[in-house]
Amino acid sequence: MTDLDDGAFTAIAFSGSLRRESANTGLVRMAARLAPAQLQVHVADWVAELPFYNPDLEAELPTLAVRWREAVAGADVVIVGLPEYNFGPSAVAKNAIDWLTRPLGTHALRGKVVALLTSGGKGGGTRVQAAVGPIIGLLGNTVVEDPAVTIALGSERISSDGTTTDPEIETLVAAKLAAVLAALTAR
Repeated sequence: MTDLDDGAFTAIAFSGSLRRESANTGLVRMAARLAPAQLQVHVADWVAELPFYNPDLEAELPTLAVRWREAVAGADVVIVGLPEYNFGPSAVAKNAIDWLTRPLGTHALRGKVVALLTSGGKGGGTRVQAAVGPIIGLLGNTVVEDPAVTIALGSERISSDGTTTDPEIETLVAAKLAAVLAALTAR
């Protein structure tokens, strides 16, 4: 853990969406903007540039994969803007997670507090959270489930720059960040 001397924790946040006007990217940026002072959130807006995970690349890791693993290994928290595609994660999100889960046993995505933020059609991404959350938990992480951030039709209310026309969304994201901080301090 990177529990800093001043009591602050660090978070790495990324969006699993490629859309220019993605509400999930907006949720990640909103989390960075609304984070309490004790939680420093860094947005990794370059995760979509990772090459597809291929075990053959483990012998000589691509520079971006090394950067990604080091960024997550050095963080206390991982915040994911997780779009739901066909009831599952996007290829971008799945690929980013795959890079973090190798090599098994010593992977970078272990011992983290994880917050999933989703926006999607009428269901708001509830199915993808139900699918991905348990897997991330089995990898040795604490997934903060409550309050659930599943925003139905978020593209109508959340801008990719992290602003919203609905103040209740900001309240919900702030409550999720407070729950993340509580999970960190309870350790």
